[in-house]
Amino acid sequence: MIKKLSWLFAGIILVMVFNMAGCKQDDNDLGIDIQPPNDKLNVFSSDTATILAYSTLVDSVKTDETSVTLLGSLVDPVFGRSTASFYTQLRLSKTAYDFGSTPYPDSIVLTLDYDDIYGDTLAPMTIRVYEMSERIFIDSMYYSNHSVAYESDLLAEKTFTPDLSTDVIIGEDTLDPHLRINLGQFSFSLAEKLMNAPADSMASNASFINYFYGLYVTAEPATAGGSIVYFNLLSELSEMTLYYHNGEDDSLRFSYLINSNCARFSHFDHDYSLGSPEFKAQVIDGDTTLGKSVCYVQALGGVKTYIRFPNIKNYYNNGKIAVNEARFFLQAYEQNPELARAASLIMVKRNGDGSYSILNDQLDGDSYFGGFYDESKGGYWFRITSTVQELMRSDSTDYGYEIYLSGGSINSERVLLSGTNPQSPVDAEDRMNLVITYTTLN
Repeated sequence: MIKKLSWLFAGIILVMVFNMAGCKQDDNDLGIDIQPPNDKLNVFSSDTATILAYSTLVDSVKTDETSVTLLGSLVDPVFGRSTASFYTQLRLSKTAYDFGSTPYPDSIVLTLDYDDIYGDTLAPMTIRVYEMSERIFIDSMYYSNHSVAYESDLLAEKTFTPDLSTDVIIGEDTLDPHLRINLGQFSFSLAEKLMNAPADSMASNASFINYFYGLYVTAEPATAGGSIVYFNLLSELSEMTLYYHNGEDDSLRFSYLINSNCARFSHFDHDYSLGSPEFKAQVIDGDTTLGKSVCYVQALGGVKTYIRFPNIKNYYNNGKIAVNEARFFLQAYEQNPELARAASLIMVKRNGDGSYSILNDQLDGDSYFGGFYDESKGGYWFRITSTVQELMRSDSTDYGYEIYLSGGSINSERVLLSGTNPQSPVDAEDRMNLVITYTTLN
């Protein structure tokens, strides 16, 4: 009896499986049998949207009080030479400090805490340090093309190879890797100025920064290769230290701090005359048709890519549609770039006055919006569903969109992107394209 029931149960299961297999539907058709015939939904996917794309120079980027500060110079075979410098205030570690009787400087050292490096990690670089002769302000905005006056006397010149892995031993102390610059290399003029500061200038930091404006640190332009180093100026290791003795004691020291209350900003220079002919023809000479093959994006207030979808409203020609998803794909153009590709890009909306605003899609979070380099796809993508739907529906003037490198004031990355019709050796299917999945509405 038990055996007969087992076979009966197995037979029922088999019937159910065959019935389910016979009724299998496409996922897009689920629920369609319960809708009236006239209300059936049709889902389509298209990657034929017309895209206008080309690259232009960025005017500048805001660089004051950033999380890291850049210094160095590198020559890129495509973009030419980029050089990063910075200006910074320093503040008293203790107000109303007294150097004692007959103080005399032994040395004065600027230390800068390493954070990262981009470019040739084995390439030596030469940097120079000057005293600023013009004050900067914490409540002012400074951009990458801004400059401040500085004294003509050179405080220090140092040629070194950045070493971000070796600890620094000072006396009995072992410190994390950092750069040390001797500001008394040529004279003790700065040390003497600081030790001879009037009492009222030492009474408060507000008074001190009116007496000593700060330092300008710059790099000698590279002739080939090179690198740009990222420094953490807010680290406890980043400071200026005056070592001295006086009539009573030896081996004394006083620290001047770089902290969040210090005004500071980066300055970036670009020499695009050293760039590739194709790059200069498009970005410098303005041949926008070359964007069909390749586009460019560079940090350091360098290069952006302009995007438009001029015929997007044509999707409404046969009736209204609902956009289920729109993804904008940007493939990396170089197969084996000499310099690392950008880790992430940002896409913004251009306004009529030349400013820009973030896209509504970005409000759903970066994991939804995208912009990160996707190793599996060899490029980047943005999910811009709301943006595309609004473009189709709105009668407002479309000023286009812009692609920037994310964190363009705190890194020196760059990337080449395939255009809408890339040339060999890039495959045609790796073109820049917009993939729209949509439903027609009757």
